[in-house]
Amino acid sequence: MTASPITIRPDLSMAHAFDRFWRGTGFSPGELLLTPEMQRTLKLLSATPRKGIEYLRPHFLLNLVRKTANGYDYALLEDAIDVMVGNGFVPFFEIMGNPSDAFDFQGTDWAPAWRDLVSEMIQRFADRYGENELRRWYFESWNEPDLPWWPSDETAFLAYYDACVAGLDAAMPGLTVGGPGTARTLSPMFKAFVAHCDAGENRLTGERPRCDFISVHEKGVEKSFEDIAPDSVGICKREWQAIDYLRKHHPALADLPIINNECDPQVGWWQHHTWRATAYKPAIIAKIIDQHQRLLADHGAPMGMLFNDNGFMGEWGQRTQFTLFGGRSVSKAQSEHETDLERVDELRCADPFSLVKKPSLSVMDMLAQLGETRVPIPGLTPDEDGPGALATRDESGNWAVLLYNSRDAVRVSGSSTVSVRLPGTEGAWDVLVLTLDDIEANPFVVWEATSLPKPPVSPKLTAPIDVLDAMRRAAEPRQRLRRRFLGEISLDLEVPLPSVALVLAAPANDEAPPPPPAHLQEIDGLNGPEWLVSWEEGGAFGMRHDVALDNGSVSDPVPVLDAPILANAFVLSAIPNKRVMVRSIALSGATSEWVEAAQV
Repeated sequence: MTASPITIRPDLSMAHAFDRFWRGTGFSPGELLLTPEMQRTLKLLSATPRKGIEYLRPHFLLNLVRKTANGYDYALLEDAIDVMVGNGFVPFFEIMGNPSDAFDFQGTDWAPAWRDLVSEMIQRFADRYGENELRRWYFESWNEPDLPWWPSDETAFLAYYDACVAGLDAAMPGLTVGGPGTARTLSPMFKAFVAHCDAGENRLTGERPRCDFISVHEKGVEKSFEDIAPDSVGICKREWQAIDYLRKHHPALADLPIINNECDPQVGWWQHHTWRATAYKPAIIAKIIDQHQRLLADHGAPMGMLFNDNGFMGEWGQRTQFTLFGGRSVSKAQSEHETDLERVDELRCADPFSLVKKPSLSVMDMLAQLGETRVPIPGLTPDEDGPGALATRDESGNWAVLLYNSRDAVRVSGSSTVSVRLPGTEGAWDVLVLTLDDIEANPFVVWEATSLPKPPVSPKLTAPIDVLDAMRRAAEPRQRLRRRFLGEISLDLEVPLPSVALVLAAPANDEAPPPPPAHLQEIDGLNGPEWLVSWEEGGAFGMRHDVALDNGSVSDPVPVLDAPILANAFVLSAIPNKRVMVRSIALSGATSEWVEAAQV
């Protein structure tokens, strides 16, 4: 425990506009979008409030296109995109893959045909989704072309990029496009790409190659079966190397947004590291986001987006947002990035399975509460001596402060006292504190406490209904405090290492919120039918929701959760002869009427 409290006192005189730049995830391969497992995953991800996860970046999407005697068959690709767009996500579309292996990517003779493929595909998308929808998308070059994922050399890669841009512009000029999505800091492929975009010539149009953003992949540590501590500050330092290189050698590109769309603590999604299931993961996610604001954006870096590449499906220790119970093995397709279109019918079917939300997703619910104005905190040095924080306000003056206690070292623990002092809070204010830690809010702790068979003894994770229910309850942030303050808000909180806490504060208001339109959908679970209950987000600051079961014998249903939840959905086990009820909970604690979820 620290000797004296660490003070969090935001300075309103330093407030400035703030962009929630971390709202994306990725996975591989694109064919997973045809599976019930990924489709359910996306339905649950879409329940992250306030579009806390908005962008999806799957690999190998063009492997879903079939070459036929009459051209190309886009049916499977369109099915996959329908899943993303239908759940409210914006594609971060890698133009990656090889339809029926029709292209050899040797030399440049194939480039005009690739341009035509891209142009035809974009025109179909425009007809299907509308021009306005497509202008929200990001289009990116082949993933990590400086690794063996790209099947040819630098010359062919630049010809491929020229063909991609030419195809996009032929179908719909001005779509957002960039690259190179390289994995190695300042690799020869990166340098060749930026030089080409700065002073080169598009081989197909004769124009300067168009580039709207620069993307790289910088992670905390290489893949390893050991729990090697990530270097979180090192991620920012290596991104600065790319920015400095552009400023020195290609100043015409220096102001382009920098996107790290695979910013993970460790390389290798499939390797098992238990810390990926504990509070360590959300704490370091929050820290890395804060570091990118403090160490890059605040110093003039053109910060674009920051993705965690954790949309895969897998078990506790893998880099995923859910733990998969039961079901078939999906590891081979994901880790080897295989696409087998002969198995499409098999992909669309699944053995019974259930999903349990992990802390790496729960923290996204908390981050989503941050407002559009950042208020810096002078004197705070979280990379050196303790917890950190992101403090924000919204247009109504409400405060959202995300605290994190994180050390890069995996096996460290302890606690810090944090004093939160919020200026400009005269009068009556309602304050809510939510926490995410390994003491109460962690489903893996519930799992560890069971006597259930663990892999590799059992090839698949299994759990009875009561354990699944307990894990799902434990996945949600815990309510630490709800209180009305008069005058300046002053809180002293004990913040475990590792953990995340969210402080929400709004002018006192006892008005009851409106009831939420709620929906109920039956889904196949590991132990039989489960029910996905979801509701429409009201948009009010700090709004949470209760879920309850009612068999008609009581006038006031009993919530199934210990406290209301931030997310806009929850999964229930069997509910025979009972109605599912939902209500809204305002920051003050005022509640709406209970409403029955309508089955869909």
